[in-house]
Amino acid sequence: MYFQEQIHEALITFASTQRPLEKAKEEFRLLPWFKRGTNLDAYELVNSQNVSVTDFDSIKGQPFLILRGPERIIPLSGNEWTKIQLDQLKVVFEDLPDVGSFFNGADLRRLETSQRGSELLSVLSEMDDTLFRKYTPAEEGVNGRGFSANEIRANKMLQHPICKALSAARRYATHEFFDDFVKHLLHEMGFNAGMLYVAPQMRNKLTFGAVEKMAIADFTIIDLLTNAKIVVIEDKYWEKIQMITDSTPQLLANIIAVAQRNNEALVGVKRDSMGISKSRASASCQANLRTVYGIRVSGSVFRFYRIHVGDAILGALENQTFATTDTTMFCYKLEKGLDFMVKKEREKIILILSLLQEVALFTGELSPPQSSEDGLQNAKREG
Repeated sequence: MYFQEQIHEALITFASTQRPLEKAKEEFRLLPWFKRGTNLDAYELVNSQNVSVTDFDSIKGQPFLILRGPERIIPLSGNEWTKIQLDQLKVVFEDLPDVGSFFNGADLRRLETSQRGSELLSVLSEMDDTLFRKYTPAEEGVNGRGFSANEIRANKMLQHPICKALSAARRYATHEFFDDFVKHLLHEMGFNAGMLYVAPQMRNKLTFGAVEKMAIADFTIIDLLTNAKIVVIEDKYWEKIQMITDSTPQLLANIIAVAQRNNEALVGVKRDSMGISKSRASASCQANLRTVYGIRVSGSVFRFYRIHVGDAILGALENQTFATTDTTMFCYKLEKGLDFMVKKEREKIILILSLLQEVALFTGELSPPQSSEDGLQNAKREG
């Protein structure tokens, strides 16, 4: 993989120092292909004659430099992933036309909003993009320009933690308040029901053969009895969107880390008389636990993802080599997303969350129970 860019004047000036290679790479860190802070140690700088750049003489007179990507997958933590890793793993995206297609293969009774979801929609029925102004009391004696302070305090919708968290996130521009919005929404939709738990900032090993890195999602839906991890959520509040427009690579890294851990749980520590690992789960259970759902929240806009993390991806990371076959990541509303502030789109978001909650409950119940030995080992590995 090659990236080309005209040499900056600053680069020529810096190149006269003792470390031209490092300075040149610093210039490439500014390119939009790379997330800020990306580790480029494994990349090689060459000139237009494909000669490695090692000193100032190899830079002089060249119309451009080329940053040549490594011919293998470089172990990186989840927050360092960019579009480069998507290309190396040959992940392709397919935007599906409807909710039914998105949940194709899931064991769902019907495509309907849950009772929890219907009740939440009723409470939030008047929510729109004027929500944030409704928390500012109207001046005394002015009619038709908003609620008085007493009316705000008595308003059922404005008392709801989802609305308060959204308003606080917009007002104070902090990620913590925005996380609260996502957390309250997931709780209201039943993702803490039964043995399900909305785990914040859960650390999962992301393994590349013998090399271990870390992936940390904003939220992970897990079943505490079986340790099955089913849904991964990555969110960015409004101001952060201006800096990071697409967190899909980080979402995928977290999904793969979850699939790797689910795969470990399936194989477990039990072995037969020949020392070969024995799976404790049926083929259908293994397929379910390798299928992970993702939610990307950007401000109030939701995008939904489903991917089966198969041998193509798992083998590529295990061997640190590029994938040889495509893996499809199915999406719903990939381009524009669904806006929680728009009533019709909010109804669709709540429908999908209702169905995801049913999938999570079913997957957790289907998974093999985690033994005390497994739990201890997982705690040591993930801690």
